[in-house]
Amino acid sequence: MRNEKSFTWKTARVISDIFVPPTFVLFAFILIGIKFENSLTLKWVVILSGFVFGFLLPIVIFLFMRKHNLVANRDATIKEERTLPYIVGILLSLFAAGICYYAGASNISVALWLAYSGNTFLLILINKFWKISAHAIGSASPAGLLFYIYGNPGLWLFVLVFIIAWSRLKLRVHTPLQVTAGIVYGFALTYLQLVYYVPLFH
Repeated sequence: MRNEKSFTWKTARVISDIFVPPTFVLFAFILIGIKFENSLTLKWVVILSGFVFGFLLPIVIFLFMRKHNLVANRDATIKEERTLPYIVGILLSLFAAGICYYAGASNISVALWLAYSGNTFLLILINKFWKISAHAIGSASPAGLLFYIYGNPGLWLFVLVFIIAWSRLKLRVHTPLQVTAGIVYGFALTYLQLVYYVPLFH
């Protein structure tokens, strides 16, 4: 029984470490770059913006903070320690949105960056009072994107969302309410912002 528990905990740890929020940002912009950008140059602009500003820099900054003990552990379980990475995330998202806009990228590319900045801004406000699951938000946000693009077939991503939610519960870094709130927050807020922002850039 002890070995089985150890195996499931290790499985949850691997899932949680692989599917960090930046992983889904990169996935989202690879999808958008391939599907919505007409030229090869713009495809690379959008994909590289996702890689640099949504994946690479957030991870490097977080690792830097860990090294200098600005974050207690890999799960950032102390909610007050999450504020600085969130602020940096907003700035990176807005900068990437500006790059995509001035490069002439598709409206959905710019809108998604603005949605990510909006998600994170409200997350900072929530985080002052309550710890919500960033992993759940990070995985449910692209589900909102896929639902916006494909409708109901996009909801298949929730299979992975629920697996990630399980991992966070198994590691005991979040409560069921924190994970559920993160899923609803990430999905609904991303979808609604896309509905609002995309027409603005037509």
